[in-house]
Amino acid sequence: MSWRLNRAPRARRPTVDTMNPVEERLKIAEFLESRRKMTTNTMDPYTLTYPDATIEGRSRRPFLELSPREKLNVAYMHLERLRELNGGYIASPYTGEKGGDKYNVFWLRDIMYATYANEYVGAFDRMIESYRLILNIFKKYRHKITSGARKRHYTGSCADEVIHARVHPQTLEEITCEWGHHQLDIFGLFLYKTGDLMKKGFNVISEDQATTLLLLRDIVLYLTTVRWHSDPDFGVWEEGPEVHSSSIGSVLAGLTMWHDDGHYHYKYKTQVDIHRLLPVPQEFIETGRRSLDELLPRESDSRPYDFIQLSLIWPYNIVDDEQAVVIVGNVEENLVRHNGVIRYPGDKYYSADSENPVGNEAQWPLGFAWLCIVHAKIAQRGLWSGVKTPVIVEHIERAEHYMEKLESVMTEDGMVPELYTDGKPNWNVPLAWAQSFYVVARQTLNRVYETVGSR
Repeated sequence: MSWRLNRAPRARRPTVDTMNPVEERLKIAEFLESRRKMTTNTMDPYTLTYPDATIEGRSRRPFLELSPREKLNVAYMHLERLRELNGGYIASPYTGEKGGDKYNVFWLRDIMYATYANEYVGAFDRMIESYRLILNIFKKYRHKITSGARKRHYTGSCADEVIHARVHPQTLEEITCEWGHHQLDIFGLFLYKTGDLMKKGFNVISEDQATTLLLLRDIVLYLTTVRWHSDPDFGVWEEGPEVHSSSIGSVLAGLTMWHDDGHYHYKYKTQVDIHRLLPVPQEFIETGRRSLDELLPRESDSRPYDFIQLSLIWPYNIVDDEQAVVIVGNVEENLVRHNGVIRYPGDKYYSADSENPVGNEAQWPLGFAWLCIVHAKIAQRGLWSGVKTPVIVEHIERAEHYMEKLESVMTEDGMVPELYTDGKPNWNVPLAWAQSFYVVARQTLNRVYETVGSR
């Protein structure tokens, strides 16, 4: 998909528009040169060192005083401490001793997002190991997928017939039935990223390929049977059930990746025909697209906007330019706060006042990371496609702004909390996928600077 981006989400540089052409070119050249000098080398995840920066992984100096490369190293090492030998990541080290749910367990979604950092530091083998773990979990509970593909079961709260969103980090056994387990984006993200990795030349399903491809076929049939494009699920935030645009978009992206109609061709230097391995009917794509377009810009009937809709821009890039501008605008204008981004208006999870949640919602640093990534990706695509430079500058500045905001709410030693309530972080520090997104955000900005430097 191309990004026209004929306007930025928010105008912050009115002076550029009033400059004469010579002044504008000089100003832009100065800006791009300053960013080029900020480029850091790609990190080698197997030779991480901390000269004068850390002792046993803890910073000698406050995180904000470290160089960009040192920050990247420290943040990545905090993430790796959450990794288990089987390739999964616990959601956070918190064991529940101070109340609330234990987070030192596996959330399937969290694993798939937590391992994204490995792609951005070049550790593809570690990412593949994580996705093979998810595949093994699906194989372990394949009977639920095949049963659900054959017959529509109850998918509401506490449904035991669906794949559980959480499992034990060692045994992979289900933890509790009392949960909103029916979360379509888990399957969407899995299909999207496994297809993406295969198109990049990595074989995620090398073992027992025939059996695995049959499982993937059953997943597609399961999604069809549960009517992914029209029926409710519990979504990324495990609340509802409702029909969520983020869930529909996730599954649409996953099916589109395997359908291979050219939507994602821009991402790859060579084209790998994975559609021959898992045929996805055109009707599925068309039906999902209609459903998504009808629901947007809303996240659901109860939520006019939700920052999880940023996933429709990255990683999925499943919305058009106009839809992307509206999504980013809604998040920036309505959900951004001092210590993070609220998930949606009236969110009661860790609210400072659950009786009066509006205005007292928990603030998620993860949202800062996501906004940084989105703006940096838009700038990167603009550099590739020849978009007007002032628009690119705008997005780079917005990405840098959210990086600064993110780092300001990280702990002194470089960990990203799950959320802030009344100006204080909760116990889930670091949150694995938020820690991963910091690495993704910083590396994406680095690549923007590198692209600027090569122009």
